[in-house]
Amino acid sequence: METALRRQNIEKKLYLTYSLNIIDWICTLILLATGSFYEANPIARTFIGSITLGFLAKCALPLLIVVTVIWFLKKLSFDDLRIPDAFVSFVLVYYIAINLDHLVNFILLIGR
Repeated sequence: METALRRQNIEKKLYLTYSLNIIDWICTLILLATGSFYEANPIARTFIGSITLGFLAKCALPLLIVVTVIWFLKKLSFDDLRIPDAFVSFVLVYYIAINLDHLVNFILLIGR
C-alpha cells in the first residue's frame, strides 16, 4: 500500500513537472515575442524559433520520458522509489522557479 501511494505521489509530481514545462515554453514564446527578452538556455535557443521543433522538444519528448519513467516506477519497491522521488522533486522545484521567473518578467513587462 505504501509503495503504491509513493508511486502515485511521484506520478503526480511528474505530471505537474510536465505541465510546468509546457507553461515554460508558452511563456518563453510570449516573452520573446515582446522583443525585450532573450532565451537564456543555449540548448533551447536551437529550437525555440521553430514551433515544430519546440513542440517535439518541450511536449512530445518530455511526455515520452514521463510515460517511460512511470512504466519503470511500477517495477520498483518502496525503498527503490526514494531516489527517483528525490530527483523528480528536484526537477519540479526547478520548473517552479523557472515559472516564477516568468511571472516576475510578466510583472516587469506590465509595469513598463
